[in-house]
Amino acid sequence: MNVKTALVTGANTGIGKEITLSLASKGIKVVIASRSYDRTLPVIQAVKKMYGAQKCEWLSLDLESIKSIDSCADSFFEQNASLDYLVNNAGFAGSRGLTKEGFELAFGVNYFGHYVLTRRLKRALIRANNARVVNVSSKVHSIVKKLDFASLRKPTKSLSGINEYAVSKLANILFTSELHRRYASLRISSFVVHPGLVDTEIWRKLPFFLRPILKLKGMLTPEEGARNVLHCAFEASATQSGKYFSKCTPSLPSTLATNQELAIKLWEQSESWMNHYSK
Repeated sequence: MNVKTALVTGANTGIGKEITLSLASKGIKVVIASRSYDRTLPVIQAVKKMYGAQKCEWLSLDLESIKSIDSCADSFFEQNASLDYLVNNAGFAGSRGLTKEGFELAFGVNYFGHYVLTRRLKRALIRANNARVVNVSSKVHSIVKKLDFASLRKPTKSLSGINEYAVSKLANILFTSELHRRYASLRISSFVVHPGLVDTEIWRKLPFFLRPILKLKGMLTPEEGARNVLHCAFEASATQSGKYFSKCTPSLPSTLATNQELAIKLWEQSESWMNHYSK
């Protein structure tokens, strides 16, 4: 039997952990890509205990560094020929600064790092024949009224980092739309999902005075958030590729998020950056 393979970023806690356990329960080999092996080890051990040692492996991945992304992709190809599911889940809100290549931190990690990783793994996705890419976004993307490309190469400006987080999640929707347009003919389906407001470590860097506000909004459990992502991986129709999902249903994102010219511009600019910094 041909065992399917999935790669999940940011799977050491929260939604990513639940996604990993669910994938493994279906007999899928899960490659966890994250920065810290020690922090990911409890998830690896849980998978191995429940489903067998062959169902999980770890790859080093720092989405702040294109060199690390390239190395992760190379390591994947050394052990796996094809990739059936790519879940671009890793992300954070509230941290400030720049990535190693000089991108605003949330944009660089939440969006651009995943853009590069997806492009690097294209060959493995094609080989899978009917692969699925699931990008994690957020309904907060709707607060963005204009995508200022110059600000993407400057340090985080807002105190909370929420504005920049919203930009990164808008970028994930634009990326998914263009990924569908370019890759659907290669039998690669692409989905982007708002998992809900989920109580995970993604909010750990937010200023302390904002955290109680999130609690008041009624946060989902990681299991509930993962359910929305897994719907796109397994249940959504391939004819819904390129769509934005909320509550396991295709939904209409903001007007800016549906701008095809902007999606093309972001893709082409991202490709230019990738080619400049990659090997």
